[in-house]
Amino acid sequence: MSSLSRQKPTVPRNGHTLGVGIVARISGGANQKDVSLEDQVDNGKQAVADLPYTGKVNYTIIKTTGKGERLDRPELAEVEALLRTSTLDLLILDDLGRLVRGVTAAWLCGIAVDHGTRVLAINDCIDTNAESWEEDVIAACRDHVGHNAHTSKRLKQKLMNRYKKGIGATSREIAGYIKPPGAKTYFEWMKVDEATPIIQEGLKKLRETLNCSFVADWFNSQNFPTGKYARSKVWNSTLVRSFYKNLLLIGRSGRGFRHTVKHNETGRRISVKNPDGPVIIEVPHLAHVDRGEFEEVNRLLDAQNKGLGRKPVNGNDPLQGRPRKRTKFPGQQLECGICGRMLVYGGHGLNDHLVCQGSRDYKCWNTVGVDGPLAAQKLTAAIMTGLEQIPDFDPTLREMLQQELDEVGVDRDRRQHEVEHLITVNGRDRANIVKALRELGASTTLLNELQRLEEELGYLTRELDGLKNAPRTVPELPSIELLRTLARDQIAALAQNSVEAAAAIRKLIPKFTVFPVRLCDGGHIFQRAKFTLNLSPLLQIDKALVVQNLQRDLVIDLFDVPQREAFRTRVVALRAAGWEQRVIGKELGITQPAVQNALALQREMDRLGIIDPYLRVLSPPEDYKKLRMHKHLRYRFTPLDGLPSM
Repeated sequence: MSSLSRQKPTVPRNGHTLGVGIVARISGGANQKDVSLEDQVDNGKQAVADLPYTGKVNYTIIKTTGKGERLDRPELAEVEALLRTSTLDLLILDDLGRLVRGVTAAWLCGIAVDHGTRVLAINDCIDTNAESWEEDVIAACRDHVGHNAHTSKRLKQKLMNRYKKGIGATSREIAGYIKPPGAKTYFEWMKVDEATPIIQEGLKKLRETLNCSFVADWFNSQNFPTGKYARSKVWNSTLVRSFYKNLLLIGRSGRGFRHTVKHNETGRRISVKNPDGPVIIEVPHLAHVDRGEFEEVNRLLDAQNKGLGRKPVNGNDPLQGRPRKRTKFPGQQLECGICGRMLVYGGHGLNDHLVCQGSRDYKCWNTVGVDGPLAAQKLTAAIMTGLEQIPDFDPTLREMLQQELDEVGVDRDRRQHEVEHLITVNGRDRANIVKALRELGASTTLLNELQRLEEELGYLTRELDGLKNAPRTVPELPSIELLRTLARDQIAALAQNSVEAAAAIRKLIPKFTVFPVRLCDGGHIFQRAKFTLNLSPLLQIDKALVVQNLQRDLVIDLFDVPQREAFRTRVVALRAAGWEQRVIGKELGITQPAVQNALALQREMDRLGIIDPYLRVLSPPEDYKKLRMHKHLRYRFTPLDGLPSM
């Protein structure tokens, strides 16, 4: 029996079943396998078996993949919430580093103790039943943080030392270079001689025009490849600018332009400019262009682009320290209905306007912008209105859900039997391979097959756990008014702090689709949004159940209504009552031509037999001079998978 199990005995607080939480984590590196998570879980269960307890046990397993220093991992909030429920008798980990590397582990242990939960960290020999548990936890946190810091320093020093000696730590090759198989140093690299005249001519054109897009088009016309590791297979201005900043083109290589620092609030490692500058080595056999011309072109481009970036606020970058994926609503929430890509801020040079990312990449003709603040205001108002339109629950809803859950349960039971059978077969196959290895000795084929079976066992075990833990009964449903209140709270948070609330709104509205529309009598083109408001996630019931009356399909215009449409209904009504146009204009506070435009719009609607004056724009109208992206030589309409080509 381990030393941990010789402390005071643990007794179930409910008198019959021991509540045990097991936390398992791997960093997710290339050499780590999911089976390591299962090993940690099995180790925790073995620790429970070693305790002087023989009754029933209910396990809550939290398995995750992520860096231990990260404090913004959702499982940490899950562990904290679980501890505060006071339902766990034990929380077991291989070591505190599996929970988090840092003093936050001590804070969580304190919460556990306050709520009557005993914490066992097996490899750290920590048991919060011991009087010295707090100092033991702090010492273990120090060791885990020190291990990370020392490992990081050792790796950085080793790689930089090899780089200085020219014996390793090379980067990935760019266009115009070949890295032979097995090559460890830049001195083993080769330049592509056929690429030299193209690169030199491109640099010459860049010096003459200072236009990276022009050079990108010329590279594409020459079928010059972007490079083995480039995400884009065609050149664009960004690729050209970064290509002609690379010192390798003049036979020099640098390492250490940037380094990482820890952001202590979140535990993230953030890349920043290295104040000490890079270390440079000379590799003249890789030079494609003259050094003097290269440096002059870069000076000219830097001078031309100076002051064109994001403007500082109080001397600092306003987005410093903020992850790129965090943006204010409705950024990264609106999806283009033409090509399927997201709308991003910065449309047409306006920081608060959004435009389709596809149009910026010459892959979509929909260049119609959206006013971000106006769109947020209109969407918020529409969601509030949609909440009030959702009806109360049907009195028989719970019975209907239980019936649907029972039907789903039949399929789950069948799948559970299938998975249990597959696990049995897997165990037999693994036993046969182990037996063969003992008789025949090491075999690469057998070892690979054994590894595959172990990974398969991990997948099957996780699926089986999910099937066993799936709910069998529908919980008590809250009132529809309570759901409305919860949704209103999230919408209010959206209005107050849009960056943090964007994730919350996605639970209610997973996707906003926007598409261009135009009044039937012509004029400007605008964007209209379509989305489904769904309160089902607030119920926290099984995802397989669909509650239809908790959903509401909404369509909202993300623009200010043109004058002729805004007054059309009232103008038509007054005209039908016999009022003259001049009198109508005076009554409504608009001009007589505005009244005539409203009547003309109604006549066009009557001719077309429609009640909605807006028509969806499916292709760029020839009479609209602002949609001309499709005329550009670089334009290739490329919708994402699943969308029709147009």
